[in-house]
Amino acid sequence: MNEQADPPPAGNTAAKPAAKPAWQLELPQRKDVFVGELAERGDWVVAHVITDGPWPVKTQKVSYRGAQIWIIPVMKNFYPAVAMRVGDSYSREGAGKLLMRFLSALSWVERRGYLVEGIGGGSSPFPMGRDKERGFSICEEFNLTSLPNPMDEQTLLALALMREGRGLNHPAYAFLSFYRVLEVAFPNGAAIKSWLGSTIGSLTGFGVPEAMAKLKADGKDDVPAHLWESGRCAVAHANREPIVDPDDPADARRMHEELPIIRALAEKAIEEKLGVKTPAMIYREHLYELAGFKEVLGVETVGYLTRGEKITDGRSLEIPDINVAIRKGPAYAPLRNLSVKEARQEGTVLHLAFESKAGDVGICFQLDFAAERLNFSVFDDLAVADTGSAESAERVAEVLRFQFDYFGNGELQIFNADTGALLGRKDAYLPVNMHLNHKAADAEIARWKRLAEERRTRDRSFAEETSRLAFGYNVTMNASSTAAEAPPVPDENGNVAV
Repeated sequence: MNEQADPPPAGNTAAKPAAKPAWQLELPQRKDVFVGELAERGDWVVAHVITDGPWPVKTQKVSYRGAQIWIIPVMKNFYPAVAMRVGDSYSREGAGKLLMRFLSALSWVERRGYLVEGIGGGSSPFPMGRDKERGFSICEEFNLTSLPNPMDEQTLLALALMREGRGLNHPAYAFLSFYRVLEVAFPNGAAIKSWLGSTIGSLTGFGVPEAMAKLKADGKDDVPAHLWESGRCAVAHANREPIVDPDDPADARRMHEELPIIRALAEKAIEEKLGVKTPAMIYREHLYELAGFKEVLGVETVGYLTRGEKITDGRSLEIPDINVAIRKGPAYAPLRNLSVKEARQEGTVLHLAFESKAGDVGICFQLDFAAERLNFSVFDDLAVADTGSAESAERVAEVLRFQFDYFGNGELQIFNADTGALLGRKDAYLPVNMHLNHKAADAEIARWKRLAEERRTRDRSFAEETSRLAFGYNVTMNASSTAAEAPPVPDENGNVAV
């Protein structure tokens, strides 16, 4: 029979997240972290991290600027850390700087501060111990899909100052770090003041409206001049008024109140003047949905599709086999090595239909190049056929698991099956006015797994019965035998005398 996986039933509440919520996460033990490659002896460099932001409880390995960097999970009595092995391409000092650059890039996407208690290492990548057993802010893992990687030293310095400002627990020095970002982005003080004057009125962000209202109430109408004189200069210098006095609570309070303004300005300068998009801008543009497909198709073909012009020059589209996955989820075997079976253009939309090698699983995507969207319906664009075998029932169960995981706020990812390159991805699926009955979903998956086992048992029984019925007899003729005699009985070797 042919059977298509049913969509999750409609209801009234949002779906349960596929990943564990933070309060269900547990800190790993040291013995469970330093396994595999992390247990190998070598020349390791380790940066010990101080942060008030969430840090993962899972080990992560990421390729950054040609090096392999490990994110060491937070553990009781140990600093969080990042580590790498020193190879031919880096000295120990160079490796330490690269780890710091990585933390600055991570700070940008996470919008958190990361200070480094120290850089050490040795033959093992063990982090430095500390006297702390609780009070950690934790997450399962970092999402590193939008990690910036600028190549010019000016932008790298700005990101480093941004990381430092976000990590400092001192409002005056944090203010100075953020203002230094402006000094990196602009050639001189006059250019900074001019940009501030044209930007300050449209500034948004957490705490910014309240801080601006407070300045206005205090009669500070020239905000750029105030930020320069009573902020940057007052913190950096102590030989002329105004001066920020570390012993004056009023100065500390004022700097803390104005910190959201200069922080937002520094972030805006990095984005507008240095070209590093903020996570918010990346989300609004959602260019990542089709980025990998654009590389595969090429600039000219993408141009046709973006303009909605028919591709009429007889060119063939070389679409690689794909693996379909959900971020942070396990692999789904039936959704690996899928081959394109149809590619059809409809205006600015490229319809792609993929199929498994056995032809029992099909999945479709719509690539809308005008809207920069990867469209996929978990209800309409996924199908699986049951061919009656035990393996087929297992595949139906796995496709159902993918379907339910995606419905439960899963983040769709499509990879090149040969190279592992990310072709496209979507943000977490958010069901509207729908509820997934998790008990029913789990029961449906379990039903297909039981059916698979029943079919295996049936196949084994059938094979055994076939083998028994196909048992051969060796027969010899006896001329004296008659029909009236008793039927012959085979000996222990199956031979019968007739």
